Amino acid sequence: MESIFEMVTETRKEKEGKTTVSVGVRLRVGGHETTCPISRACHSYETLEMEVQAIKNSLDSLLAEAKRVIGESKADEGLDLRPDMEPEEIWSILSGVSDEDLFIKSFNNLDEGKRREVAEYVLTQCNIFSGKASVFSSRYNNETGVMD
Repeated sequence: MESIFEMVTETRKEKEGKTTVSVGVRLRVGGHETTCPISRACHSYETLEMEVQAIKNSLDSLLAEAKRVIGESKADEGLDLRPDMEPEEIWSILSGVSDEDLFIKSFNNLDEGKRREVAEYVLTQCNIFSGKASVFSSRYNNETGVMD
């Protein structure tokens, strides 16, 4: 399969010639072709690496959802959330999951310390009035450290 991903670079004169890099996807419609950015513009390799990881996580979530829709889901299915991940990384993966049961199960399968770190991150750094953070804040039980 031909790669549809491209690196998009932009140099802004108003920002003293600083170059940003983002991930783009090549789109072809009719006889026209363009590249559409699918990540935010990054000033450092580390930031771009985090953006790429978030895209990978979204694609993994899409595959998990496809398994569920197609009917090949395993009873023990979960996301690849590792104890060495930072709370922001874990939340990036969790917030991309469209299946609410998988979202809750994956969070609840974390060890208690990591669950509480992620909860603190979500409740203090994310907008709890919209998106997955809203679901999280309404279902998180602070006493037990799990989502109900």
